[in-house]
Amino acid sequence: MPHQTPFMDMAYPDEAGRPCALQFRIALTATAERLAVVHLRHGNAEYQSPMESSIVRDQLLNRILDVHLRGVPVNAIRLVVESGGKSSLFPIDFDVGDYIKRGDPYEATHVTTGRGLFRERVAIRSESVVAGRTRVQTSHAEPLVVPKDIAGALR
Repeated sequence: MPHQTPFMDMAYPDEAGRPCALQFRIALTATAERLAVVHLRHGNAEYQSPMESSIVRDQLLNRILDVHLRGVPVNAIRLVVESGGKSSLFPIDFDVGDYIKRGDPYEATHVTTGRGLFRERVAIRSESVVAGRTRVQTSHAEPLVVPKDIAGALR
């Protein structure tokens, strides 16, 4: 059976720094690969929606991951944003530069290219990327239809 935390209020600044608020909760799926679903519920049209702004969405997601899901592999986390009666899933990417800067584990291989230049190829194990240890982003993500297993966990 899936599990859901109660909705909690969260205040956040919009892109202009004005205070806004919404509700969020975390749900766990009952599937073989258990997922943690961060559910943002935006209800006030006067506040900038995380559905419309990747800046707002990313700052909210990073705060929630740092406090509530620290240590959970990022590949086991999904983000669902509900706004204006519509729900969408946003794929989560991690910031590779931030990951390396924080000293998290990775393997680097130097590859020689033409004209005496070289390139560094970086390999990172997905289970090494955990919430709260590196920034995540959704800025390049296109909203997707919420899959049935995730929608079931949010009911």
